[in-house]
Amino acid sequence: MVSSIKPRVNAYTWGCGLFAAVGSLLYGIDSGIVSTTIAQHGFTDYFAPFTPSLKGALVSTFGAGSVFGVFFAGWSADFLGRKKTIMIGAIIALIAGIIQAASVHIGMLIAGRIIGGFAVGIMNMTIPIYNSEIAPPHKRGMISGLHAQFVGIGFATANWVGFGCSYATGQFQWRFPLAFQCLPAIIVLIGIFWLPYSPRWLLEQDRDEEAYAVIKRLHGNTGDDSFFRAEFTQMRDQLRFEKSVQKAGWKDLLNTPSNRKRVLLAVLVQAFTQLSGINVINYYQTDLYKGLGQTGHMVTLLAGVYGLVGPIANVICLRYVDTWGRRSTLWITGLIMTLDMVLVMGLSGAYGSSSNTVAKGFTIAFIFCFSIIYSLGYNSIHYIYVPEIMTMAIRAKGSAVSIICNVLINIIFNQVSPIAFADVGYKYYSLFICTNLVGAITVFFIFPETKGKTLEEIAHIFGDEVIVADLATVKEKVGHEEDGNEVELVEDKNKKA
Repeated sequence: MVSSIKPRVNAYTWGCGLFAAVGSLLYGIDSGIVSTTIAQHGFTDYFAPFTPSLKGALVSTFGAGSVFGVFFAGWSADFLGRKKTIMIGAIIALIAGIIQAASVHIGMLIAGRIIGGFAVGIMNMTIPIYNSEIAPPHKRGMISGLHAQFVGIGFATANWVGFGCSYATGQFQWRFPLAFQCLPAIIVLIGIFWLPYSPRWLLEQDRDEEAYAVIKRLHGNTGDDSFFRAEFTQMRDQLRFEKSVQKAGWKDLLNTPSNRKRVLLAVLVQAFTQLSGINVINYYQTDLYKGLGQTGHMVTLLAGVYGLVGPIANVICLRYVDTWGRRSTLWITGLIMTLDMVLVMGLSGAYGSSSNTVAKGFTIAFIFCFSIIYSLGYNSIHYIYVPEIMTMAIRAKGSAVSIICNVLINIIFNQVSPIAFADVGYKYYSLFICTNLVGAITVFFIFPETKGKTLEEIAHIFGDEVIVADLATVKEKVGHEEDGNEVELVEDKNKKA
């Protein structure tokens, strides 16, 4: 049953979700800054000869660092907590930004990119989990989706910084954009101490009183006290039960049919995200514009405009994702991206080498449309869907496995795409036509819907044993308790859940 309780989301919860998402800017800025930086004449002259293989290595090594960051976060998010893991990611990101901005040779720059990727891997896994655990069920899509929104804002900001710096001269043209990566890391480090711990993580650590206080604070410490107690009771009882029947080791990801299905779905949604081709366009869009006859400042200007359309479309997704649902949005998005990629491929093949500026303009327009379509669906939902289908015991590690699959596919594309565009040109788009179509069909047939349910209630979908009722029923039961009867925050450790 979908919870019928829909309390108002207070400003404190929004503030926590928004501040955590500042760390998501790192992913957007670190990803976006390279696409305009490698297009700057000052950069290519300084690191000459800057070959296609070297370009692919500079982009793909960022993903390699991200793999190790995700692995680290899979352990740290459980052992140290979501909050401290975000702080560690910010510290590493600051170090990485300084190294990149101070680079004197390509090896130093690549090393900085690897370290930056490590930090981004931490943020990319931990922030969606944190936001999903502090959000009420009926707004979890919107609050969890803030991660993708800020990734998009960071990407757009990086593109405009690159455009502005294209008018500069000398090394400032590329050193300043690389140094700009330090800004969100500094903001996170300044404000992290005011961010609360995840209440579900606190319950995992048997810190019940702190968890209850955080839940009340997230709801503004106002309203019906029976709701606070019901939410706390539901979380506590189900988490204690799960803890009693399964451990949180890596091998437990595959120890039951329900966990295997969770991991499969998480891996698939992350894989289809990369197989859509979005990051190939994001990273190499400046090369695509040059191939369509654009030159000079127009290349970075187009990159700046391209960076804006995604975040604008993503706002629409966040507004309606808790109404549309996850499954239908994903498969419909996949079909429309397939159609758009067909148009981009057809126009590129027919007019890419011609003097028809109108046709080339439409090709660029459909490249922009691809970002809009992707942002209406996959961009936010793959970050929302993965943490919410996982149980608390495997949420961090299951998310880590799925994101590593995402990153590994990204690394492959980043390395081979410059070579593929050089060798087969527009025909390379045919790969993404096929993968988007397969993704849409797969989601339609095997993905369950999760909108509106609490993280504990979602276990019903996967056939797990759930010992707590839905939130509305728990609230009704708690509400009938005698006045003044407090929630039992600390239970006898010898008592079974």
